[in-house]
Amino acid sequence: MRWINMQLGRISEWIERTIQQEKWEPSSSQHRHGNSIVEVYRIMEETVDQFFSLQLPMRVPQLNGLVSGLDNALQSYTQRVVSQLVDKQDLIPPVPILTRYKKESGMKAFSKKKAVDPRLPDDRRSSQINVLSTSKLCVRLNSLHYAVFHLNVLEDSIRERWAKKRPQENVMAGRSSIDSDLKPRRVIANRPIDVLSTAFDGTRKAVNAAIDRICEFTGIKIIFWDMRESFIDGLYKTSVSQTRMDMVLQGLDSVLVELCDVIVDPLRDRVVIGLLQASLDGLVRVLLDGGPSRVFSQGDAKLVEEDLQLLKEFFTAGGDGIPRGVVENVAAPVQQILKLYSLETYAVIENLRHASEQMATGSNAHGNGSKTASDADTLLRVLCHRNDNEASNFLKKQYKLPKSAG
Repeated sequence: MRWINMQLGRISEWIERTIQQEKWEPSSSQHRHGNSIVEVYRIMEETVDQFFSLQLPMRVPQLNGLVSGLDNALQSYTQRVVSQLVDKQDLIPPVPILTRYKKESGMKAFSKKKAVDPRLPDDRRSSQINVLSTSKLCVRLNSLHYAVFHLNVLEDSIRERWAKKRPQENVMAGRSSIDSDLKPRRVIANRPIDVLSTAFDGTRKAVNAAIDRICEFTGIKIIFWDMRESFIDGLYKTSVSQTRMDMVLQGLDSVLVELCDVIVDPLRDRVVIGLLQASLDGLVRVLLDGGPSRVFSQGDAKLVEEDLQLLKEFFTAGGDGIPRGVVENVAAPVQQILKLYSLETYAVIENLRHASEQMATGSNAHGNGSKTASDADTLLRVLCHRNDNEASNFLKKQYKLPKSAG
């Protein structure tokens, strides 16, 4: 129907305009979503009003054309919300080259003037990242939640008005006169399913995926970008005992307060779990790719284990935060990696040899890219950060790794 196509084109133009004008700030203290999603629903509801006011015969294909167009419009809005994010890899600093232990290399690396790494994002990219503040990311999440919440209202409105418009051919009636217009439908207890029941499934799927992506992005940005100096660059630098996790948690607490002040309650746990995962990834980064300024002894394993426990307690918040079972499950791989630091050097070397043999035969491959305690890659990095001559000599002989430049 020409009129429907014209209206859908108008909606697409409106979405583009409202996204460009969006500042991603709460529309009010009570409404923590952006203005753009409110405007999108306003024009869609106007279109639905006009559709049902038309003095023309209506058939199911016209209804399907309308709701399909609205579904596509909401998916387009969702895509535009996430398209403004930068690549998450731009947030993560480059991994230092692998070296072997050199006495006092940690202290020398600490005192050395920090050089600018040419692999880090340039000023323009950095500006794009800095614009994506925690508050603005939360408003994006809130706007997507608003989109799904009000989708139910829109569906109910369309369903009720269609029933009134064609009472003799109610959407739920399953009359044979309209069966030819519909795709085959599932039947439960011999009753046909509402033709609108899956009309907006594309939007729901797209929004859910977008929320997951922004939650992950938010956690990574906070840990690897906003808190890079204190966490990624500062934790355990030169000495575990001098730069513990409690110093990091002071800054993380302020971030969490800001986040929870803006995010809507139904999304709180999802975004905080993203922050938990990023925090654990940050800890693994420090342990396995911390550079020459991070060296660990067997005695440090107990301190790092205490810090991991402190981090988990921070996120469970005495029962007011993330459920303990969820936290323990997310932290389990890190817990296994930490156990390697309490092993004798010879035991880590034997584990590395065994893992390397398995990797050569393809029997120890992990396709998800995450580090595990049994990976040769992980075991190698544990030895690179082990502050003893046995590990250093093994790495020199077997891997030809240079000493830390200090």
